[in-house]
Amino acid sequence: MVLVEREIELQSLKRMLNDCTTNGRTVALVTGPGGAGKTTLLSGFTGYAKSAGALVLSASGARSGQVHSLGVLAQLLRSIDLGVEKGERVERLLALPGVNSRDSSLSPCAVDELTELLLEAAGGQPLVLAVDDTQYADPASLQALLLILRRLASNPVVTVFAEWRVFSSEPPLVLAEFIKQPYFHLLNVQPLSRHGVTDWLRKRRLGEANAERLAPSFLAATGGSPLLLEALFQDRCRGFYERDPEDVDAVSPTDAALKGAHFKVAVEACLHRWDPRLLDVARGLAALGAPASADVLARLLDSEQRTVVEALDALAGTGLLRSGWFSHQAARAAALSGLDGEALAALYERTALLLHSDGAVPSEVAERLVAAGGIAENWSVDVLRDAAWQALREGNPSRAAEFLEVARQACGDARERAEVTGALARVLWLTKPTAVTPLLAPLYSLLQEGGLADRDVVALSTLLAWQGRADEAALVLERAGTQEGECDLTGAAESTLARQWIRWVVPFKGTDGADGTTPSHRAEETAECESWSDLVKSAEQVLQCCRIADALPVTVLSALLVLTFDNRLDDAQRWCEALGPEAEALQAVAWVAVLAAVQGLVALRRGDLVEAERHSRRAVTVMPRHNWGAALGLPLSCLVHVTTAMGRTDEAETLIKEVLPEARRNPLWLHFLRARGRFYLENNRPYAALADFQTCGRLLRGTALDRPNVVPWRSDLAEARLRLDDPLGATALLDEQLALADVDDTRVRGRSLRIMAATVKQPARASLLRDAVKVLLDSGDRLELAMALADSSDAELECGHVAEFRLINHQAKRMAKTCGAEPLYRRLQNSGRAEEPGDKPALRTTIHRFALLSEAERKVAALAAQGRSNREISRTLFITVSTVEQHLTKTYRKLGVSSRFGLPVELGLVGSADH
Repeated sequence: MVLVEREIELQSLKRMLNDCTTNGRTVALVTGPGGAGKTTLLSGFTGYAKSAGALVLSASGARSGQVHSLGVLAQLLRSIDLGVEKGERVERLLALPGVNSRDSSLSPCAVDELTELLLEAAGGQPLVLAVDDTQYADPASLQALLLILRRLASNPVVTVFAEWRVFSSEPPLVLAEFIKQPYFHLLNVQPLSRHGVTDWLRKRRLGEANAERLAPSFLAATGGSPLLLEALFQDRCRGFYERDPEDVDAVSPTDAALKGAHFKVAVEACLHRWDPRLLDVARGLAALGAPASADVLARLLDSEQRTVVEALDALAGTGLLRSGWFSHQAARAAALSGLDGEALAALYERTALLLHSDGAVPSEVAERLVAAGGIAENWSVDVLRDAAWQALREGNPSRAAEFLEVARQACGDARERAEVTGALARVLWLTKPTAVTPLLAPLYSLLQEGGLADRDVVALSTLLAWQGRADEAALVLERAGTQEGECDLTGAAESTLARQWIRWVVPFKGTDGADGTTPSHRAEETAECESWSDLVKSAEQVLQCCRIADALPVTVLSALLVLTFDNRLDDAQRWCEALGPEAEALQAVAWVAVLAAVQGLVALRRGDLVEAERHSRRAVTVMPRHNWGAALGLPLSCLVHVTTAMGRTDEAETLIKEVLPEARRNPLWLHFLRARGRFYLENNRPYAALADFQTCGRLLRGTALDRPNVVPWRSDLAEARLRLDDPLGATALLDEQLALADVDDTRVRGRSLRIMAATVKQPARASLLRDAVKVLLDSGDRLELAMALADSSDAELECGHVAEFRLINHQAKRMAKTCGAEPLYRRLQNSGRAEEPGDKPALRTTIHRFALLSEAERKVAALAAQGRSNREISRTLFITVSTVEQHLTKTYRKLGVSSRFGLPVELGLVGSADH
């Protein structure tokens, strides 16, 4: 037993015992808050009294025992051995008629007889009567004890009562009887101070330094209550020894209180053992979730304010409260334990009503509404919706979804339920698209009832499309615009993009009419589709009005893909970078993943394999693959393209087996199918590649999406036919692709020319490849340009143009290395055993020639020699495109070349030497 800061009180009790033989009876009252150590002090004193030869009789009051008359007195008398005859006599006295009544009392004769029995049992030695928790003692026992003590006035008797009287309305029984008597002593014990906690820990063999360091945190968690200190220490010791005995800080007191069983049980036991009004106040405070005034708590509990004030003071004295709030979260949880679900919900419902009537912020009210399971009243729905948007702004979409779910259940009006359900679907989509599935049926029912707003119709259709149910999505989208009210400009643009998305994921049908679809129907479908320029306009409008907290990820993804397929890579990248921080702040996982996937596609179209891989891997890491639905083909196709171009065959082969079934038979899956075909082609499996490319063509041909800038399947199929020695078939496909391609689509045109060069003989092949390089220089696709340069260098060597071969080969190698295309680089390394431009005499001669250029001209020319387009050079050097063109014109004249194609690769080396 450890007694800290109780030495004075214990010495006082010992002195009373030592002096009682001379002074006669002595009465002491030990007071103090619950858990302050009154019982421990009493136990310490009775132990000392027994060792001194005194007869010690002990009893303890209990709240449940207050209705049992003479219960405490019976405990005292039964704690001594009176023998059979006297014991039976005591039982008869305690069992007199009427003793089970709260008003029953012993007769004077019975009191005299019990007094004689006690004196006889003491045998001339001091008698110690110890009664703990006197506030719970039954009145009859206390009355009998007071009468007995009057009769023992001159005898050596020490009576110690321990009492915690919380409420002023309770009569101070012991205090009222003895306070004015000279033999009465009042001892008050309080929670331990910081010095006391330090000493308490020191006595637990933690050492001086550790005790000093840990004392503040132990004091903060327990308020200095010895009872709670003991429980917390046991929890911490258990966690401490389970971890590292050498590390005294392995388990903090805060962690121990949160996770430890002893601390939790101790707090629960205290709250449930003490006065019920203390528990009620603690529960009310816990339900309010923050410090509250006595007035608020009194209204919540329908209690008197004075009672609440006294209860708060009492709880603060125990160490459970500090500055009006729980000293530790575990204490708050313990306060609410023991309530069944119905009672807890009712408490939270009362709390929500009170907070709302007091004008609390929506989030505080909403927290209680959620805990209560909602209230079917209009104001509660409004509060929950406001709190949901606040949670979104604070980056907590999961909490927002919880608020909206409760609001949906509380809705009584069909139209309001439709609005809340649509909002809930959009919020859930931010973090976990698959979580939206249970809402599809309710949304569809609301659509049938005509209660779904136009924007929510669009949301429902895109939800269905995301999950691969595009036929249903198309039917649902027909309802858009037919509900009450007209779409605004933004809503119309969103609807347009939603239709485009559905076309991107709609299951394709064959062109042979086997499924009832005829070529004329396909032509009609194509005619009805928006023009590509209108689609681009809608994409820009959606992006300009986009708010991640309320927008549909699918329509924004569609808008970004439109810009990307339109070769507006800078714009697509800029929007991704603009929306990214907001998505991160909102913890909108679906948005982060979608933006990363688009950035991966943009990087791939620029030929930046490293960046394409980084973004695409992030896309499938941030959001699990089962949540991608029909869009999974987008990041997977990028990864297959990247790993194939980088020569990581094993990785690519693993990836091509991972596509999910629900992502099949749509253009985004066709991107994956095309990537798989490229893998087969690069690994000398032309027949497998041919099958994949033919599938792409069969499903796309005749549809509105059969555009070379979306899926260039014709040029891919042409390459496969060339591998199978079918140049005529390849030429026909390439001619068709060039006819379909936009005039300014340099990427498609350049690639088509590069592949077409393989269908003709020299010198036409070299000439066609020069044209391909010139076109691709402005495409921004470095990988495609590197491939064209590689083919061109081989063609120049075949024509005997060694100097041209050498320059182009070096440019191609440098670009392949920059892109990360190792197989292409190795091919160029072994091509014609090209000389490296690193010998010093040649470099000195080159530097002398370049001395004619100004510094600005050298910087522009060096980037141009690496294959950078004029636009890329202007962004890199922060100058206008016009300035780039002027510098290049002067450079061509000074070096005697006609175009950037003639710029020597040594320009890059000179640039490095300058720095």
